[in-house]
Amino acid sequence: MGGSKRKGYFRRNKGRRVVFILIPLFLALSLVFLIILKTILPGKKPGRQSVGVSILKEKSSEGKAGQRSSPKLALIIDDGGYNMDNFKEMLGTGRPMTFAILPHAPHAREAALLAHREGAEVMLHLPMEPHNGGQHALEKDTVRIGMESRQIQKILEEALQRVPHVRGVNNHMGSKATQDPRVMGSLMLVMRKEGLYFIDSNTNSQTLGPEMARKAGVAFRRNDRFIDREKDIGAIKEAVRLAMRKARQEGKAVAIGHPHPLTARAIKEMIPEIDKKGIRLVFASEVVE
Repeated sequence: MGGSKRKGYFRRNKGRRVVFILIPLFLALSLVFLIILKTILPGKKPGRQSVGVSILKEKSSEGKAGQRSSPKLALIIDDGGYNMDNFKEMLGTGRPMTFAILPHAPHAREAALLAHREGAEVMLHLPMEPHNGGQHALEKDTVRIGMESRQIQKILEEALQRVPHVRGVNNHMGSKATQDPRVMGSLMLVMRKEGLYFIDSNTNSQTLGPEMARKAGVAFRRNDRFIDREKDIGAIKEAVRLAMRKARQEGKAVAIGHPHPLTARAIKEMIPEIDKKGIRLVFASEVVE
């Protein structure tokens, strides 16, 4: 009996010693296992996420840099708000386009809303006094020299209320008014207040538009070419090519056309050529400085 008790005692002690040895070993192995998991599992290593974000940012920056390096051409379609069938035809290019809407045209609001809904950019096409004004049919509330500054500003403010979603302004006619520093200064005060850019339609080589915009702190650019002075599809395409050449030379350019079926057809047929030359069609807001 005494021998049996001693044997049982030794077995129990041996079992305890094994347990005491296994517990630390198990804990040590668990610690090693956790360290290995932290090392090899994706997303667990400190700093991995931020590195991934940095890489994405770098790739995004590279893409944007590539876009910035591509020549940009902004096509502006003037005289919006009259013939809606022609206007809708111009909207069908599938590329960024900017539409300048006359404030007192019968479909001014409708045209602006439609252009905005279709993803185009909207401008106000502000009527301004031309030389030989008596030879032209002038729009209602045409800005004229000799008007008081407050009257000029009121015309612009009311026009902006008539045309929704306006991002910028360009002049309709205006070969005489754009030469007047007081007229242009009065308009620039409203544009700066409203955060609008200015595209000088360049109806007069002596225009003060760019100079007055610069002084007022208004982003601006000058029209480089009217593309449809001649209602001939070949001539329109050639004018677009000249605007493309300007964009490639200077990095950006502006060309102005009108809502006419031939202009719409010419632009649509020119898109493959524009793409092949590596030129991006953009909104007018993307070429102002």
